[in-house]
Amino acid sequence: MKALVVYGSRYGTAAEIAQEVARVIKDEGVEVDLEDARGIKDCDISPYDLVVVGSGIKIGKWTSKSLKFLKDNRSSLANRKVALFVSCGAANEESSRAEGQEKYLDEVAAKNLINEPLSTGLFGSVYDPEANHGLMFKMVNRSVRKNLQKQGIDPSKRLDYRDWDEIRTWARGLVDELKNDS
Repeated sequence: MKALVVYGSRYGTAAEIAQEVARVIKDEGVEVDLEDARGIKDCDISPYDLVVVGSGIKIGKWTSKSLKFLKDNRSSLANRKVALFVSCGAANEESSRAEGQEKYLDEVAAKNLINEPLSTGLFGSVYDPEANHGLMFKMVNRSVRKNLQKQGIDPSKRLDYRDWDEIRTWARGLVDELKNDS
C-alpha cells in the first residue's frame, strides 16, 4: 500500500500537520510520499491507494496550489481513497466547528471531488502575535486579542490550538480504512 500526502501551507501550520500525518501513516506500515503543493507540476497519482490533501486557511480560503492539485487531478482522484484536512481558526472554538467543517471541507469536497472523501479532518491553528501575516491579520488581531483576554488567556504569547492526539488518531483511522478495504 502507498499513500500520498499533499499540503498547502502559508505559515507552516498545515505543513507540520501534513508531516505528522505522513509520519503516522508510515509508522502504520504504509509507504508514504509527502509533497508541498507548491512544488507539484504534474503528478501521477496512479501508484497511490490513498491521497491526503490538506491546506491552511487564510481569510476563508484554501491555498491556491492545494485547490489546483484537487482540480487538476479530479478524475484520477475518483478512483482513489481521498482524505481532506484543514488547519483553521474555526477549529479552535467548538461553536465554530460545524461551520468550519461545512465551509472548508464539505464544500471543497463537493466542488473538487467526484466521490465523497474517505475522511475529513478539521484541525486547529496557531495564533502567533509576533507573526507578520499582513494587514487583514492586524485588523482581525485586535478582536482576537480582546477575545483571548476575556478568556483569561495572555494574547502576547503564541498559542497552538492543534490537538496532536486528534491528528494522530485521524491518520491511524485512514490507515485502518485503507487496510479494511484491501
